[in-house]
Amino acid sequence: MEGRVSGSKEAVEKVKSMQIKRVTTQQVVTIVDDWGQKIVKQAQANLEKALATPSTETASLCQLKKLPPIDSLEKLYTVEIDLLGTKDVTNPSLSVKEQQILDAYVYNAENKISQIPNIQKLGDTALVYNAPIPLQSSICHKCFAEDATHLAVWRVKFKRNEVIRKVNAKSLAKIKQN
Repeated sequence: MEGRVSGSKEAVEKVKSMQIKRVTTQQVVTIVDDWGQKIVKQAQANLEKALATPSTETASLCQLKKLPPIDSLEKLYTVEIDLLGTKDVTNPSLSVKEQQILDAYVYNAENKISQIPNIQKLGDTALVYNAPIPLQSSICHKCFAEDATHLAVWRVKFKRNEVIRKVNAKSLAKIKQN
């Protein structure tokens, strides 16, 4: 009987996610901004907590390996979460636009200009939420110690269709009112 209830709950969630919704580009950006802030806040807290524990695995933690809470966030929101630094300005796996944004973060860090999160649209299928980590964070000093700027930036890549699939009608109604 219990299996049937959980199966029914899953079926209801699947039906809700498949409902036809009209979602504007601005609404998608607003949702990505909201979810990006939440994801970064949780990921940062989890990584800082893991780095505070004496361990020989700092390198793998900084690569976000062996961090089940971050894996859980990736699954929950259907996103990719990465931690980037100055070296990633030439990372071939990043788009040219992302490399330019990262380069701007490096410039701001070198010139002590305040940093703010941003969202970039990558074609019609993806959006990337970038959020710089404050320099006083242990992440900057433990994961990017060899870097003169100690720059660390969260990168959260969203698939547009997954954002639309996961958003519910109540959230959309609130966004329309704002």
